[in-house]
Amino acid sequence: MTARNRRNAEIISDDVEDLSEHAARTGRRVAEDASERTSAAAIAAFDAFNGPVAKAMDHNRLIFQKMVHAMQQESLRFVNLRLEHTGRAIESSRDSQGVMGLVAAQREFLMDMARDYAEQTRRFADLVQELAADGTSGITEATDAVRKSVRDGARRMETERGAAA
Repeated sequence: MTARNRRNAEIISDDVEDLSEHAARTGRRVAEDASERTSAAAIAAFDAFNGPVAKAMDHNRLIFQKMVHAMQQESLRFVNLRLEHTGRAIESSRDSQGVMGLVAAQREFLMDMARDYAEQTRRFADLVQELAADGTSGITEATDAVRKSVRDGARRMETERGAAA
């Protein structure tokens, strides 16, 4: 009887080992499946933002390039205008007769300068307003694209979750 009990104990011990190996294999497989689903969900979430964000960044780069180019053109135009007016003021001061002529030339120079700076300020303000309007429309489009992409990704994840269950 003792031999029989010992043999039964060995059989039970072997069965327990087999069960424990099976449980370990099953646990590893379940963990791997869960890890793959989590990775797929993370990649899907990243993809939902990747395209629209890249598009928005490219749009912002284009707006910045437009702004820099426009500011360079306006600054160059303003510098040329000021050089013209300064040249005229110098010519006028050379041709002036007496102190009153010099004061009149100076007054004209200061009036031109004030007018030029006021006009340049208005032109810069209009330019910035125009570029801001362009940028706002691009942001709205990018936001709509992100929103749509997130909705599509959420639907896809729900579909995959339903299929996995």
